[in-house]
Amino acid sequence: MSPPALLLYNPRAGRWALASLVDPIVAVLEQRGAAIAVRATEGPGHATELARRAVAAGAPAIYAFGGDGTLRETCAGMLGTAVPLGALPGGTTNVVVRALGLPLRPLAAARALVDAEPRALDVGLCNDEPFLMQLSAGLDAVALARVHRGWKRLLGRAAVGTAGLATWVRYRCPQLELTADGHPLQATFFGICNLPLYGGPFRLAPEARPDDGRLDLVLFRGETRRATLAFALDVVRGRHVGRADTSFFQVEEVRLPERPLQAQLDGDARLLRGGVVRLADGRLQVLAPRGRQSPSRNSASGTRI
Repeated sequence: MSPPALLLYNPRAGRWALASLVDPIVAVLEQRGAAIAVRATEGPGHATELARRAVAAGAPAIYAFGGDGTLRETCAGMLGTAVPLGALPGGTTNVVVRALGLPLRPLAAARALVDAEPRALDVGLCNDEPFLMQLSAGLDAVALARVHRGWKRLLGRAAVGTAGLATWVRYRCPQLELTADGHPLQATFFGICNLPLYGGPFRLAPEARPDDGRLDLVLFRGETRRATLAFALDVVRGRHVGRADTSFFQVEEVRLPERPLQAQLDGDARLLRGGVVRLADGRLQVLAPRGRQSPSRNSASGTRI
């Protein structure tokens, strides 16, 4: 008898009552012809353990129902294997689901996954911790570190936005140092991106592709709160590409400063002390709608350093 596919879900993710949707999702996914085993995650790192066990047991697929953090942890347990990951939206921003072209309603996403095809994606590494979206540092990371988990679950992106505004009022725009492909750089915000999307639908790195073997580096050098607010608004409006204080590069490796750096990794706060950001040697197989292709690069942004 063939082993079942695994559906793991994070009961603490996002604002959905995820447990109430698990049985309907299973009913949809079993149309693929494989039985589905269900497990709830119990805390940080548990999704990685569950995914690793499922891969070892021969599971034909693993479905992760939760936020982007749940997807990142699941990826850590299956990176470099042939087992595909099916992403189901259950978080606050669901950036990975958006980038894959899947619906933002859980049952609709499950129906799309029934006919989806495996696609190989690059995966970033920060000090050997995988990420699918990006690592960034600056005002956003400082604000995110101050968001109470309970308020984030209750208010969603509004909680993050409120924390961002409160942080901005007193923010001093410190200079952040990094080294990209051997070149020392400074900025007051940087994003090392594997996907173009950030914070939901916003295209921080518009030319980023998750299958081109490169990371995309976004640098913002504004030194005042006013410039920082203008940059944030331009990101929301999709107008930041032409800013004189903003640059875009393709990179293979970024070295972080040795002194403490408040960062965010796929939406989760991290206090880092040095390290290297690069792509993993292996790739992740993900289920994406048929015919979904990455856009080609067609502008001056994303040039090599």
